[in-house]
Formats: sequence, structure tokens, C-alpha cells
Amino acid sequence: MSCQTKKPLAVATSLLIAIAAMPAMASDADKIRALELRLEALQKELNELKSAVKQKQQFKFSKSSPAPELVSSDGQSALEFKARFQADYVDADEMLTGKDASYTPAEKDTSIRRFRLGLEGKFAKEWEYELEVDFSDDEVEVKDANIAFKGWDDQILSLGFQKYAFGLSNTQSSAHQIMMERASVDTFAPDRALGLQWRYLGENWTFSTGVGLDYSEIEEDDTSSYEETRFITNRLTYAPINEKSSLVHLGTSYMMLDLGRDNKELRYRARPGSKPTNRMVETEKFASDGSDNFGVEGILKHQNLLFLAEYMLSSADKLEGGSVDVDAYNLTASYVLTGEQWRYSSKKGSMKSPRPEKSLSEGGWGAWEVAIRYDKANFLEDELTYGGDLTTLILGTNWYLEDNLKLQFNYIDAEATNKVDAEYIDQDTKIWQTRLHFGF
Repeated sequence: MSCQTKKPLAVATSLLIAIAAMPAMASDADKIRALELRLEALQKELNELKSAVKQKQQFKFSKSSPAPELVSSDGQSALEFKARFQADYVDADEMLTGKDASYTPAEKDTSIRRFRLGLEGKFAKEWEYELEVDFSDDEVEVKDANIAFKGWDDQILSLGFQKYAFGLSNTQSSAHQIMMERASVDTFAPDRALGLQWRYLGENWTFSTGVGLDYSEIEEDDTSSYEETRFITNRLTYAPINEKSSLVHLGTSYMMLDLGRDNKELRYRARPGSKPTNRMVETEKFASDGSDNFGVEGILKHQNLLFLAEYMLSSADKLEGGSVDVDAYNLTASYVLTGEQWRYSSKKGSMKSPRPEKSLSEGGWGAWEVAIRYDKANFLEDELTYGGDLTTLILGTNWYLEDNLKLQFNYIDAEATNKVDAEYIDQDTKIWQTRLHFGF
């Protein structure tokens, strides 16, 4: 057969084979397409399942706290519950208290120092809120009710009923105090109030300024009066050394207190480091427009050794002439026997309690700490009829059973000189107290 005859035959044969194979090829393409559609459906179902699981996980608990937290699916809104419970037992010797140094017999007392429940969280990504109520002392008292905007870099603007940054002892949370009660410098700090506060958070420094207003009715001797208090607070902190095992913190505060137009009366008083006891030193109320309060503070930490120091001065002009200048200071040292360290909050310029390396629930003995505080309040003033000088030495032991559970033990030795008219009365007293603290 010639080559010309073979060529058409080969072409024809190829065409016949291709035509015969077309149904098979079409069938394979359909199968592949069907598989692709099925894979797309499975992927969609998987995505829906992941989304459903994610939605269920928005109600969660953190590893270190029993506080439940709710988080929106997009992560821009959250709500977290918080609580603080502190139960105290106090055994105090007899003492002289009040501006007239009245006799107070020895007493033993059990009390709920704090029982707070609250909510905090965020919304619309840039906003935060806080609401906390205290139920101790058979009363219901709002402690915090405010919102904060965090949309600017390194800045926080808060509005509402809140605590103001002023001094170290006052700024540090009651959940993270080395001793059961704050030092006597706290008498110069403002109470929580309605107002505005702005904070700037630098790399190793912070600055806070705020304006507060408290306007409340006072009923006394069947008459009512209104006490109006306005103040401006400022606090600047700087931490030139801020490492895990080493810290140097310096700070200064200033507050201008304006007593307003209705109740222009001011006084100073202090307790001996124990809330249930009465105030061992106290001045009389004197007419004044307000006061200027200044403070300096310092923190030094090396591993599990911590030192705190603070000094405050308050200066007030009397309306009838003359001025009153009183001051207070304290030195505190802490050593964690089990090696854990206090933690520094660079945002607040304050300390947070150590976390036990091995808690009781993990088979350990928690963290143990010993501490000492020397506290001095000088409210003796020639311009005043009443006053006093209070020196307090406190020895403390803290047992951190868990991250949020601890026992505190304080022994207090307090000495005071009370000024009553032109007479000076010396006294001393001893106090034993302990606290169970639980919070999240």
C-alpha cells in the first residue's frame, strides 16, 4: 500500500478513536466538577461549624482568675465580672481617740471590710466602662461608675464617678496593699467623685490630671447643709529602671482643694493603721477655703525585696487669719520569703501583688511575705486648739494561697501625743488584726 493511502487511513482511525473517547472524557469532567462542588459545600459547612464553636467560646474564664468574661464575636465588645471580699478580725487595746482624746475601751471586732461586685469591659473597640458597688457596713455605695475613651495613642480620657490619681498609697488598689490599711498620708487624698480625668502613658513615665466635684447634703442637729468640694489633681511618675527583677520609680503629686461656698470647714485626722478603731489624732474643724496638698513618692525593687516611701504636706489658710501646715510620711519594706516578686503596673505607676509560683491548688504552699512599715502623721499645729502626733509601727505577714486568695496578719504598735487645749497627753496602744481576702 502506498504512503498516500496510509495517511488518510491513519487520520480516519484517529478521528474514530477521539469520537469514541468523548463520552468518557465528558464523564470524568462531570465527576471532577461534582467533587469540586462537594468540597466547596464541605468547606462552607466547616466554616459555619468553626463560627458556631467560636460563638460558644465567647463566654470564658481566664486561667488566673475565676472571673467570667463575655466577648462579642468580632472582639470589639467585652464584659467581665469582678468582685472583692475582705473579712477582718481586730483585737485592739484601749486608746484615746477624737479631737478631745476621749477614752475608748479595748475591743474585739469582726467586720466585712469590703464586699464589692462590679462589671467592666469595652464597647465599639475604643471605649471602656466600669461599674462597681460596695455592700459593706450595711450600706450600698457606688465606688465606680465611669466610661473611658482610649482612641488616642497612649492616652485615656475618663468621665464619671471615679478614683483620682494622687499619691502612691491612694493610687494603689486595696487588693494590692502590703498592709491591711493604707498609710496615714491617705488622709490628704481626695475621695472618689464625679468628674473628668486624663492620663498620658509614656514609655517609662505617666502623667495624670483630673477635675472632681462632690456635692452632698449633710444633716446635723435637725438642720441640713450642703457640702461642696471641688479639686484638681495631678500626678507625674517616672521609672528610669523598669525591668522584671529591678525597679526604680519616682513620683510627685499635687492637689488643689476648694471647699466651695456652703461648708468652708477643714480638718485632719488619722487612724493607727486599723479601720475599725477610732482616730487616735484629730484636729478640730476650722474655717478655710481649702488646701494645697503636695506629695513625693519612691519605689525601689530588687528581685523579691521591695521598698516604698512617701511624704505628703498639706497647707491651708484659715479664714480668720493664719495658716495650718501638717504633714505625714511612711517607709515600707517587704521581703517575699518564697522568692516571688511584686509586679509593676507601668500604666498606673503602682505595684501589684506577687503571684505564688506554686499555689495550694497545685500542691504547693503558696507565697509567703514579711513586711514592716514605719508611719508618721504630724497634726500638731500652733494655730489649732486640738491636734496630735501619731507614730505607728506595723509588722505584717502575708500568705498568698492562690493568685486571688490571701491571708494577712498585722501587729500594730501605735504611739500618739494628743493636744487638747493647752494640754498634751501621751498614749500608746497595741493592735492585732487579720484579714481574709478574695477577689477577681
